[in-house]
Amino acid sequence: MSSTTSFQPYTHEDLSRWLACSRRFWLQRHFEPSSEALLMQRAASGKGLDTSPAAQDQALRATFPQAIVIDTPQSETDWLQAIARTHAVLAEGWLAGAREDEGRAILGACLESNEGVRVRVDVLAAGPYGLRLFKVRYATVGDERDVDMVALWTHVAARNGLRVQSAGLMLVDTDFVYPGLGCYAGLFREVELMPVLGSRSVPDWLVAMRACERDTEPAPPDEAPCHTPSPCAFVRHCGQLEAGHGRKDPADLELVGRELAGELRELGHISVRTVSLDELPDERRRRAVRAVQQGRPIMEPEVADLIATMAYPRYALRIDTIGFALPSWPGTRPYQIMPFQWTCDVEQADGRLSHHAFLATQQGDPRRAFAQSLIEVLGQTGPIFAYNAGFERNRLRELATAFDDLASALEALQPRIVDLFQVARAHYYHPDMCGSWSFKSIVRALAPETRADQFDWQGITEAQEAFALSLQGVLGQAQLDSLRQALLAYGQRQTAALRGFVRSFSEARTRP
Repeated sequence: MSSTTSFQPYTHEDLSRWLACSRRFWLQRHFEPSSEALLMQRAASGKGLDTSPAAQDQALRATFPQAIVIDTPQSETDWLQAIARTHAVLAEGWLAGAREDEGRAILGACLESNEGVRVRVDVLAAGPYGLRLFKVRYATVGDERDVDMVALWTHVAARNGLRVQSAGLMLVDTDFVYPGLGCYAGLFREVELMPVLGSRSVPDWLVAMRACERDTEPAPPDEAPCHTPSPCAFVRHCGQLEAGHGRKDPADLELVGRELAGELRELGHISVRTVSLDELPDERRRRAVRAVQQGRPIMEPEVADLIATMAYPRYALRIDTIGFALPSWPGTRPYQIMPFQWTCDVEQADGRLSHHAFLATQQGDPRRAFAQSLIEVLGQTGPIFAYNAGFERNRLRELATAFDDLASALEALQPRIVDLFQVARAHYYHPDMCGSWSFKSIVRALAPETRADQFDWQGITEAQEAFALSLQGVLGQAQLDSLRQALLAYGQRQTAALRGFVRSFSEARTRP
């Protein structure tokens, strides 16, 4: 970290930090985070699936076709120019007296108050009695941070002598159906916030922020939000806060369920290590507690007989989906669950193994090709192994509803699906699972060698984010090919993990 000396204007990010953690705000104002810390912060927080900034700009311009755009400032000179440009547009009367249906607005209006606050307002639009101010969220709902930001923007606008008649959020309307050709008019719905902004005392906040900045370094709060709403770049500076963050105690009483854990605490227990098995109501919880108390995984041997009843060929199936705030394909809605990749391993009785996969491209709605190729690979007989298989069944049902001519074949697949989640819960527990039955937790316990819990392509750690990037048209062909190969390899690691689960269950009787 390097110390900062000159005063920097406050932004909405400063306000969010101060409201969340005064120590985080103070450190950000007094020190520059290390480059390593910033990279970690960006990698952990950069998981947006809202498509590219260009597509977002296109959606806003569809709502405000006569908008003037003020580019995002990148330097002090940029800020001064952007502020001057905003005032010039306002002085020209661009918004004065304009009708709402004309679509006049300033996107990214930059304003500064004499209190040392700078803001970049998403939308300043024309209204019949003044200006309409909006925070744009590519989400279906807002949160308290959004209200705080709108309150700050409205305060700064008022300090600049602007008459704001309404202030609120522009949120994605899930009833919108994308017609294609970049036509996003009607995507947003407006939520008015003026009635609740009075509860935000922005002037008092700014005074308190200035006092905090001038004071000595605050002590860590009792419950420091080190990783919310975004990862803190100074988490290593507050080493005592980083220690233990996100680590669960395998013996935590919550392992047996919140309600039962409360009853056990009343009996004087502080961990499951002191709990008698007779105090637990079912075999699943008794198995988990035994595993913790004995410090080893437990696999019930009868699961081998269950797996032995399942014929060949055997299929291991994983489906990946995405939900875009801005629909990419005509006829789809915001956040509609869209399958974009399936991976399937087929194992024959003689041990022969074949790998199959589908990965969508930019070329139109992928669902029909997704469904047809999946039907062809899965055939008509043999168990289909999946994990948390309700997910796969629901996707097949949705595809059957979308394509009448494929419905019978898709419906015939559903009874063949074997949910390895249910098999594992009924027969297995590893202390390191810490009560979690997620796919990633069971991979780490039963098939860590597959690395099926890990995706990484040039710092992107979520497959959905990588796929979204592949559709944005910003990658060169070599990069695009590399990304798609990473997605296909990730799918294959997932199906390898499913086969690893089945193999472990099959060998249960030979385990010590």
